Amino acid sequence: MEEKAYLTVTALNKYIEKKFILDPYLSEIYIKGEISNFKLHNNNNIYFSIKDENTRINAVWFGAKNREFKDGDTVLIKSKINFYFPRGEHNLIVIDMKKDRIGELYQKFLELKEKLEKEGLFSSEFKKDIPKFSQKIALITAKTGAAIQDMTRTIQRRFPIAKINVYSTLVQGENSVEDIVKNIILADSEDNDVIILGRGGGSIEDLWSFNTEEVVRAIFNCKTPIVTGIGHETDTTLSDFVSDVRASTPTAAAELVTPNIIDIKNRLSFNSDKLNRRMSYILEEYRTRIANSNSNPYFRNYTNIYNIYKEKVCLLEKEFTYDRFIYYFSEKELSKGLNNLLKDKKSELTISKEIFQKIDVIGPYKEYFIKKVDSLEANSPINILKKGYSITYLNDNKITSVKSVNKNDNISVRLSDGLLECNVIDTIEEGVE
Repeated sequence: MEEKAYLTVTALNKYIEKKFILDPYLSEIYIKGEISNFKLHNNNNIYFSIKDENTRINAVWFGAKNREFKDGDTVLIKSKINFYFPRGEHNLIVIDMKKDRIGELYQKFLELKEKLEKEGLFSSEFKKDIPKFSQKIALITAKTGAAIQDMTRTIQRRFPIAKINVYSTLVQGENSVEDIVKNIILADSEDNDVIILGRGGGSIEDLWSFNTEEVVRAIFNCKTPIVTGIGHETDTTLSDFVSDVRASTPTAAAELVTPNIIDIKNRLSFNSDKLNRRMSYILEEYRTRIANSNSNPYFRNYTNIYNIYKEKVCLLEKEFTYDRFIYYFSEKELSKGLNNLLKDKKSELTISKEIFQKIDVIGPYKEYFIKKVDSLEANSPINILKKGYSITYLNDNKITSVKSVNKNDNISVRLSDGLLECNVIDTIEEGVE
């Protein structure tokens, strides 16, 4: 059996060190991770660990140029691998390090987006319609750059009759937020039909002014419809969420707010041809009807037909006059006959009244009626109560038996001149033979 050759620890570490030194991929390494165990020494050396979700590695930055770091910061590191021979350990030697600005900004983006979304600033119910034929178009953008040139050319090509109002604006850097807000308010107050808020592409830092709360609220409060065309198609800002319409680019925004005048001309030409064809058809139809009317006997002999109908009308007028005369005299005779009949009936009625008055119809029944009234009065409940009788109630129900009442019940006793409210102390039942 062949005997194994055993290495010394020194030999192994020498071998590993040589591997680290000779590997070109380890001479300049770019790493992104999170700082932990951060320690700043008085000599400006920084010691820390750089980690991700799975592992970590120690790092050191000698004579650090930037010391504004802390645990939890996401950083971008330019470094190289160092192998420490005495302990057989490797670590990172930092050449340069900076915060992951993109990560921080994106976190701020998400937090502000969530806040404004809860307030309803991105709700579709607040979105305004974009006019189809905008006469005044406001451009809020930088006065230099490709964006304003692209938007202006697009508008002039598609809808040259529109007036373009340019509001020169800082779109990034210091004071850009205040300038954007100011020009949104100004453009909104100057009777523009639509506003385009646009700029060219850039990094998230370049576009950050359009992710600020001040700009978002200015867009939301604007009465004029706003279209955003910020950055490239892949760029999305909070201003895009709150605007009435989001376009992928400034050029697309200009196309969105303008109709194509060539399409309009073509549509007008088509409709004009259609109208002319329709009018020609109608005119031809009437010409045909007029031509056909010449063969119609009613139109050829209209004079004779007119005279025939005129004679008929004259005869009808004579008949009507005669009938009206007859009706007048008939009405007069009828009225005279009715008056005579009324006088006769009135005389008969007077005689009948005098005869009826002489007849005593009620006399034989008067005495009988008086007796019945006396009998009813004698048997009325009021007169019975006056004789000493009473009526007893329990819960508005008339009591006719002691069995209907229990001890301590509250009962009402009706007398001829009032009501007694009583409490039952006891009940005594008497036998009835």
